[in-house]
Amino acid sequence: MKLTETVRKMVIDSDIGTRAVAAKVKKKHHVLLNELNFENTSHKLGAELLVPLMKACGSDSPMHLLAAEMGGLFIMIPDENCPNSTLVKAVKEFGDLISVYGEAIEDGELDDEDKRLIRKEGQEAMTAIQELLCGLDNNGKSHSQV
Repeated sequence: MKLTETVRKMVIDSDIGTRAVAAKVKKKHHVLLNELNFENTSHKLGAELLVPLMKACGSDSPMHLLAAEMGGLFIMIPDENCPNSTLVKAVKEFGDLISVYGEAIEDGELDDEDKRLIRKEGQEAMTAIQELLCGLDNNGKSHSQV
């Protein structure tokens, strides 16, 4: 599915309806629908409207499409006060490790600098995972006191 189709589906499927979405992004309803019509050659959806539309619809579906098109994965990072922030950090660090490793093996040879960077990222990932595991005991105690 193409980006405009994904955004159109997000707007149409929105819990608040297309008219409310248009109002939130300060667009006339018919103009927004024309911009979301990929067959319409006279109106085009501007890239600067993507984030306001996602916020208005409460959806990040276009981000998943964009990430997948680029060979990636989109993960929403919660606020720092979120109890899952340790998990998010572990996932991020592991992602950094895989990214560095993938770039290093592209040419088929690992030089000393590649190995150093992989080890550095690997250590950071292991530290984040260890923090997550150590936090299990603390989380269990705080939840039992509530």
